[in-house]
Order: sequence, then C-alpha cells, then structure tokens
Amino acid sequence: MTKLYSEELQLERTDPNLWRLRVDKLGRESWEYISKEDAKNDPQSKYVQWLLQLPSFPKPSPKIHSGNAKKFNALEACKNGASFYQLLQDPDSGIFPCQYKGPMFMTIGYVVVHYVAGIEIPKPKRLEMIRYIVNTSHPVDGGWGLHSTDKSTVFGTAINYVNLRLLGLPRDHPVCVKARRTLHKLGGALGAPHWGKIWLSVLNLYKWEGVNPAPPETWLLPYFLPIHPGRWWVHTRAIYLPVSYLSLIRYQCPLTPLLQELREELYVKPFNSIDFGSNRNTVCGVDLYYPHSKVLDLMNSVLVFYEKHLRFNWINTMAKNRVYGLIKKEIANTDYLCIAPVNQAFCALVTLIEEGVNSPQFKRFQFRFNDALFHGPQGMTMMGTNGVQTWDCAFTIQSLFTAGLAEKEQYYETVVRAYEFLNRAQFQDECVPGSFRDLRKGAWGFSTKTQGYTVSDCTAESIKAIIMVKKSPFYAKVHSLIDDERLCQAIDVLLSLQNVGPFEYGSFATYEMIKAPLLMEKLNPAEVFGNIMVEYPYVECTDSAVLGLTSFHDYCDYRRDEISDRINIAVDYIKKCQNEDGSWYGCWGVCFTYAGMFALEALHSVGEDYHNSKIVQKGCDFLVDRQMADGGWGETMKSCELHTYVESQESMVVQTSWVIIALLLSKYPNKSVIDRAVKFLETRQERSGEWKFDGVEGVFNHSCAIEYPNYRFIFPIKALGLYVNAFGKEAI
Repeated sequence: MTKLYSEELQLERTDPNLWRLRVDKLGRESWEYISKEDAKNDPQSKYVQWLLQLPSFPKPSPKIHSGNAKKFNALEACKNGASFYQLLQDPDSGIFPCQYKGPMFMTIGYVVVHYVAGIEIPKPKRLEMIRYIVNTSHPVDGGWGLHSTDKSTVFGTAINYVNLRLLGLPRDHPVCVKARRTLHKLGGALGAPHWGKIWLSVLNLYKWEGVNPAPPETWLLPYFLPIHPGRWWVHTRAIYLPVSYLSLIRYQCPLTPLLQELREELYVKPFNSIDFGSNRNTVCGVDLYYPHSKVLDLMNSVLVFYEKHLRFNWINTMAKNRVYGLIKKEIANTDYLCIAPVNQAFCALVTLIEEGVNSPQFKRFQFRFNDALFHGPQGMTMMGTNGVQTWDCAFTIQSLFTAGLAEKEQYYETVVRAYEFLNRAQFQDECVPGSFRDLRKGAWGFSTKTQGYTVSDCTAESIKAIIMVKKSPFYAKVHSLIDDERLCQAIDVLLSLQNVGPFEYGSFATYEMIKAPLLMEKLNPAEVFGNIMVEYPYVECTDSAVLGLTSFHDYCDYRRDEISDRINIAVDYIKKCQNEDGSWYGCWGVCFTYAGMFALEALHSVGEDYHNSKIVQKGCDFLVDRQMADGGWGETMKSCELHTYVESQESMVVQTSWVIIALLLSKYPNKSVIDRAVKFLETRQERSGEWKFDGVEGVFNHSCAIEYPNYRFIFPIKALGLYVNAFGKEAI
C-alpha cells in the first residue's frame, strides 16, 4: 500500500474504524464520526470497510481466481468481479456509494461559508479535509491544479492554500511553505481566474473592482434575447445567479487577523500597493484554458463603465430582488442541494446575508452541505455532485443483464435493490413555476431525486435498465413497481430534450435542449473551462438516448412512429460527429475510447455492425490501431484537453473494457485482438475479484478530470460477460 504524504508528515488523523456512512432510501449519503462506545453497537458497512482499507472487510476468496492461471478464464473473472462488486452495494437503499472526486475547487465553498458564518467545522471533518488537500498536492512543487492529477495552477494553489489556512494549518507548516513558494513562482493570487477572484473577494483577500462583471440586470432582460441567462447551460446560470448578487453588493466578509495574514501570504507584493482594477483580465498562463474573446473583453469594459457611472439605485434594487427570488426557487426545486456544490455554496452565502446565520433557511443549507462531503482513504472532500447514484444503478443493472448474470439467484437481490432505487429516484413533480426549468416529471437525474435536475442520458439509461428488468420473467415480482405509464412519462421528457429546432438537429445535450446559438461561447467568462455558456450537443448523450429509445421501441407501442423518426435523426447525428480518422470525441469520459463505445453500441442497437457499415468499420479500426503491447488501451486526460488521442504509459482497465464492448457489439472479426484485451483484464484482476484504480475515468468541460470509481467494476463485468456470450467454448 502506497504511503500517503499526510502519513510522512505525521498529520493528525481520525480513527477510520469510527466513521459511518449513512444512506437513506432516496440515496442521500452523509458521513458521521461516532464514539468508540457507540461503535460497538453500530457496525460499519462492508463498503466503508473496503473504502477505508480496513482489515475487517470480508475480502472474497473464490476457488478459481487470477492466481490459478490454468483454470482461470473470462467467465470466472466476470463472476469474481460481480461477486466482489455486489459487496459494495448499500443493502437498504440499493445504491453503490462512491467518492466522486477529482475537482480541486469544490471544497473552498464549504470552508468559506463556514468561516464567514462563524461556524466551526467539526474536528473530525476538519482533520480529514486537511488530509485530503495535503494528499492531493503536487508531489514535486506542492501546489494544486484544477483537478487532482493536474499540474499546479494559480487557481488550485491559491484556493487550496486558503482552505488549509482557514482549516487551521499554520503558515510555517511545511505544506504551506512549499505551496506558497509555488504560488509566488506563478505570480501570486493576482493571476487567479474568474472563480478564484470571486472567492478571494468574498474573503476580503481581493477587491471586487478587479473582478470582471457578472451583472444581475441580465435577468431583467426579455427572455427572447439569446443572451438571457435562462437560455444558458444550467450549471453556468446556476453559478452566476448568486455570483451576480454578491457582485452587485460587493460583498466582503470582515477582515480578521487570519485574513490579514493571508493578504500578506498570497501575493508577491504588498496587498495595499496592488491596483486590482487593472488586473481584471490577469490570468496566469498555466491556468488559462479558454482565453477571453475580444467580444467579451469589450463587453466587460462597457459593463465596468455602466456599473461605475450609469447604474441607478432602483435598478440595483430590482435586480437584487429578482435574483434572490430566483435563488429561492433553485433552493425549493432541490431542497437546498442546488445543482452542485459550487452554486450551493454561493446560494448559501446569499441566504446567510439575506436571512441570517440562525435562520431555518441557512440551517437547512448546513444540513445539505453534508450530502456531497465524502470521506475516503486520502481524506474528506466535496464531491463533484451529491453522488452518482442513479447513473451507477442503471449501468449496474445493464451490466449484469448483458453479462448473463442477472438471472442467476446470486445476483437477484443486487438487481432488485438497484431497480427499487430507480423506482424511488424518478421525478414525480414539476419545478416551481418561473424557475427557467423544463419538464421533469417522469425523468431521472444523475444522482438523487432530491437534487431534482433532469439529465438526458441518465433518463435514457434508466429506461433501458428498467425495461431489462421488466422483460425478464425472473423478476416478475417487482415488475409492477414501475408501470408502463411512468415509462411513457420518461419517454415524453426524453423526446422533449432532443434538439429538433435550429440548433444541432437530431442531437441531445445534457439537461435541456439547446436554447441559444453556440456562438454564445464567445462570452465564456470562466477562463478554465470550455463549452459552458449554452447547452452543447454531446455524442455520448445522443448515444444513450438512442439506446433508451430503441429499448422502449422494442418494448412498447407508445408514440411508436415518432420514436422511429427520432431514432433515425439521432443516428444521423452520431454518424455526422465521427471524425475523419474514425473516432468520436468524448466530453464526459476519457475520451475517444469512451465515446467510441457509446457510439458503436448505439449503432449496434439499430442493426449496424462491422460487416454492413463503413461508419462502424472506421470506428473499430481507429480503436484497434491503438491497442497497446499489453493487449489493452489507455489514454490520458490530455486527450480531452488537446482533442487528439494521447496514449497513457500503460493500459487501463476501464478504457480497455470500453473498447472490448465496442468491438464485440460491432462484431469485429479478428478475435485475437479481443482475446489479448480480455487477457489483460484477467491479469489485472486481484485474486479477490477486485480491479484496482489505475487512472481517472471521467472529465467535464474538456479540462477537469473526475473519478467514477464504480466504472472499474461495471464495465469489465459487462465486457467479460459479452465476450463469454459471444464466443462460448472458444472464450479464453
């Protein structure tokens, strides 16, 4: 086991035996640190024992395993992987918990809101948050990047340095000294991108005149204008909604002695000598992924002049009231979770300002913060969302069915629990009117029902998983939990999400249809992310939608002819997205292997394979040409950033599984190629049936890596099962 940096430094830590993960029926995950006395009557779940690497975890010992080279084969590897994975399921809720981590800019909101509110973070959580930040620092220079495997940047280093200091690490601690040296080499916090400047301004560590505008007046514009925030991508508008409030009132917390020290530590020259207003566009080159357009720079200059000279008090009041009213609707639609931790923290801060620290509204935020605060072997961090519960349950059901394991008695309860969770996770009401939200009743989100945001591919994959269960006589007892009327409602929402207007015809985006021209990206203010201003078409979302629609089309006659037409135009879009070299670029997974699997599975669902489709041939040949010497596949995050295939040093389990699935469903004719890949999966499996983490699987907005820990079970199980079903006795 690799020794963590926090252990080398002998940082104080908690007792891992005293942590408990509480999960309710709706999939809410929250961690609790209990006393030794209470622990005697409150056993840890198997998942927690495994996650925290405790000897109490009942590690399986299958008779035939990867150490029995002569007897071990793909079928045994598939069964051993599934048997191990089912131990990690929460028995009460049916979800498969995981630490959905990677981004290094989530925790700052939690820490800042607590500091501003004067609320002490409980010591067990504070210690483990320090451990996580320390353990994810760059091994050479001690800084932090946008995500945990990134190079050191000003954004990552500045905000995580602030995190550590606010959490109690002294300025002369070796971690702080090393990080501060790196921050200064990068030019200091003055080069932080937009979001960094916002958080620093809130903490009185920067001046608002040095932050590019986020005018709340945009919410007063007519909706038909493309620039109206209601037409933006949901994450962007959800973040800039509370940010515009904070920007309007120029909120800064009172200056404390600790913050005064930080003013001295974050910059390479005295704080009071800095002309912040002239540094609105100062961003360190290392951070800058998406530079400003000239249009944005011009618009920002005009807005700065407007804010200084033309903004009247009555407009201030009207805009402020409008924005806070919309924040309250966001809160109502998500029970204080908001769409994700970044905008949740900003909304909590606005609520603190408006309602006070002792208000029931702010106390509810304190409760909900725990939904995304997740513990692990490296420590505790805010996840990318409040989890991946629905997404992983849908994929798990599909994986077990595709692998031919779902109708075996051993896996019955595993499938039923996941199916029951999907039943509870389906949205059953609409959003508050005037929220700038579309229909959601009948759909599914990414994580939980409470979070409340419809996602196109999550809805489609849930439909597919549910139909698999409903078509199986083996699961007859639970068929009635989700009736066909509810599936029809899901289809109604899914069809409403397809772009059949002027933008990217036939495609599916993430949360909504595309509502404004893609040229709006010229106004992207974030500097570290791409494609955030409006919804974008995604080949993976379109692929998943095709899979959901074809599954439903084979199952039910509802809107049959229309669904056939919608499938056809979606398939046409997928084909159009193929690059000249045969690849598809993936926006939510790393990267070409991920998108290739989804695209080829979608084409398989409409009867296209290597023998009858040149599109499929090109897709398979692209992947096969990149098989590595060990038989597997691997690509790095650089593929996402550079939009070209960048091979990793070694093959990876998840990416190899994606390619195996793609080739098998495409009926790729050269079995030896697939045999070598299957042998790689077999050799990488532990004797217990586990596959270890070997690389980040996910990504968002082209530049930020994020982990999907359950992928290393879901996709190898599916790949191996497909292989055995395809080749039978000829399988190795």
